[in-house]
Amino acid sequence: MEAGSSAGLLLSSPLSGWVAPLDETPDAVFAERMLGDGLAIDPTGSVLHAPCDGRVITVHRSRHAVTLRAANGAEILMHVGLETVALDGEGFTVHVAEGQAVTAGDPLIGFDLDFLARKAKSLITPIVVTNPEAFSIVRRAQDHETGVGGFLMELTAVGGAAAGTAADAGGEVVREVVVPLAHGIHARPAARIAETARGFTAEIALVAVNRRASAKSPVGLMSLAIRLGDHVSIVAAGPDAEGAVAAIAELIESGMGERADEIAAQVAAAVVEEPPPVAVAEPAEPGVLRGVLAAPGLAIGQAVRLVAEEITVVETGAGASAEL
Repeated sequence: MEAGSSAGLLLSSPLSGWVAPLDETPDAVFAERMLGDGLAIDPTGSVLHAPCDGRVITVHRSRHAVTLRAANGAEILMHVGLETVALDGEGFTVHVAEGQAVTAGDPLIGFDLDFLARKAKSLITPIVVTNPEAFSIVRRAQDHETGVGGFLMELTAVGGAAAGTAADAGGEVVREVVVPLAHGIHARPAARIAETARGFTAEIALVAVNRRASAKSPVGLMSLAIRLGDHVSIVAAGPDAEGAVAAIAELIESGMGERADEIAAQVAAAVVEEPPPVAVAEPAEPGVLRGVLAAPGLAIGQAVRLVAEEITVVETGAGASAEL
């Protein structure tokens, strides 16, 4: 729900579950607040709801993340689970479309909780304010169980960020790169690109398929829906434009640990060929038991030699007491 301007913007919980600090998210992009400040929810429910009135800015093509823009301009990203982009939409159902107006409590994304628990790195769902330069969290509720609609956090405007224009300091610098990331530019790569871009004074943008977004805005970058193999132009204007373009191009081309070719090589290396059947060796000497390889690996323990002793049976008994 949204309170008066004096109270700022109140965000309600979009999920039922346990509310935890963002620091406890097992992903550096969220824990180190590269995308912005917020909270995380370990869900017990299976539907993500709108935390406030607003408009849907982006729905990720893998259906695992959605961003809303409130009437006051605050942008709220909700990312269901971690590394769920790799599921390519499996287990998710989207109930809204980009550009759609929503009210607090409206369903945004449904998901199969059991399926994600088995397939995803974690179910924990970060709720992040992605324009912290314009809004700060003045009050938050964490370390407790909540239901949908419960109080989550309160935002207040800190004044518009003075985005100075540096275009007059020089012409545009443009460089095209081919995206090698297996899952395209989703939340994690977008956060790293934005973090790098913010280190420069130049105005920097990424252009793909006739769409343009500021490189300093993770939400803007995700809205481009850039995929593996897409050709992307990095455009910058300002005193340090050349350095900015070079840094972002190098970051994207490095793959940020998500290069499709490297991931494919890792998967191929993980496939162990089945060893050929081992023929049973004849014993080297009568009575000696030989072992064979059961499975490749490392054997740890005491090695012993098994020898079958031949029992001599005397045909003539020596009486009951001797036999016992």
